[in-house]
Amino acid sequence: MNRIFLKLKEIEIGYLIGIIFILSLLFFWESMGSTASTCKGTDELMMFPSTEGAQSLSMMIRTERGKLIIIDGGWDSDAEMLKEKIQTYGGVVDAWLLTHPHADHAGALLQILQEGNSDIEIKKIYESFADLEWYQTYAPDDPGITAALLDCFKQLPQGTVDDRIGRGTIIRVDDVSIEVMNDRGEITENAVNNSCIVYKLTVKGKSVMILGDLAYEGGEQLLQDVGAEALKSDVVQMAHHGQEGVGKDVYAAISPEVCLWPTPQWLWDNDNGGGPGSGPWSTLETRTWMQELHVQKNRCTKDGDIYMCFQ
Repeated sequence: MNRIFLKLKEIEIGYLIGIIFILSLLFFWESMGSTASTCKGTDELMMFPSTEGAQSLSMMIRTERGKLIIIDGGWDSDAEMLKEKIQTYGGVVDAWLLTHPHADHAGALLQILQEGNSDIEIKKIYESFADLEWYQTYAPDDPGITAALLDCFKQLPQGTVDDRIGRGTIIRVDDVSIEVMNDRGEITENAVNNSCIVYKLTVKGKSVMILGDLAYEGGEQLLQDVGAEALKSDVVQMAHHGQEGVGKDVYAAISPEVCLWPTPQWLWDNDNGGGPGSGPWSTLETRTWMQELHVQKNRCTKDGDIYMCFQ
């Protein structure tokens, strides 16, 4: 009888632990689903839509001790909005991570640097750009804003810009660990997007994969180089705003529970003015992939600012 009693107790305790674990996950994801900041005393990830309704990538992480990490930042027209967000949280950026030199990603940083505004302080910028000639040779119609960014970087105090990052680089800001997953690509097809640096953030035991605008070829190279297990993440930022980015096999390797879409309404619906499905973009196909991969939540900037708490 005593053995049976103890066994029942073990089962009850097991159920209780399971219930607590499930409830903690539900609380985590529910917090992450918020469209208004509710995080207090813990790490928070924010993603902001473009102020002009265009595609962009602008993300901010505030650590539990108030350190700030910016990822890309959006268009030049988003600079004022982004500065106000930064000022709200103390005005100091501890790490600014750049994926690649396209204006819808790095334009806000360029605008801030060109203004020479002292309203905010940027301690460190991380990037891995090729030289200007490479972009002019392999992307002559779309070299991005590389030249202007590189000129601005030269004017910054020595040590502000770290351009030596590559696969295996670890950046730590407070309790956030940032792993650089790849070396800058030398793929000449869709050259600028495929040159994206991919970052994997680990926050409170949860992982967030930042793909930037990585295209299909770069995604296949990433998967080949690091393997599926290294890509597994709880959260993924959808490559190239959710269309014509990495392939379904890369998303399957990541196996996310939550997808972050830096995507306006027209692109989410593939709508070029003739209604949903009327455009040339592959967003609807990518959305179908996420359904087939059983993604639990899609958070999209078409709905406004996104806030995610990490407990």
